[in-house]
Amino acid sequence: MNKINTEFVLGLLILIVSIISIYYFSSKINLLNKIETFQINSSFFDIGNTNIGNDVKINGVKVGEVLNIKLDQETYMAIITSSVDKNIQIPDDSVFKVSNNGFIGSSYIEIKLGNSEELLKNNDYSVNNIDAVSLEEIINNFIFD
Repeated sequence: MNKINTEFVLGLLILIVSIISIYYFSSKINLLNKIETFQINSSFFDIGNTNIGNDVKINGVKVGEVLNIKLDQETYMAIITSSVDKNIQIPDDSVFKVSNNGFIGSSYIEIKLGNSEELLKNNDYSVNNIDAVSLEEIINNFIFD
């Protein structure tokens, strides 16, 4: 009789821990609280070490993430597709810049908002894009120029 109670309590404990774990991990990957987003495409000559999943920030606040990176076969420019929270209104003259968190930190897309009345819509292309600047490039320019 005591063995049945111990097994029941242990099984119930495992069930509760499993439910809490599933809820915790599903909230971390946004299964329960979907944020509606729209996509913006940006073309760069040099994206540095930007990867899928990197942040998109406005004034240091994360507003989206990098969804896709591909190479344009005609211009040989890198096309970055970013998702941005649908509630954020981005003027079409905004500047998209590949930035880094410090010297060796991860890269992210920084958006400096413009002043235009026209706003970017889903799958629009940003016009003002600034490429990543590498530390080696800065040192070479300083030494050899």
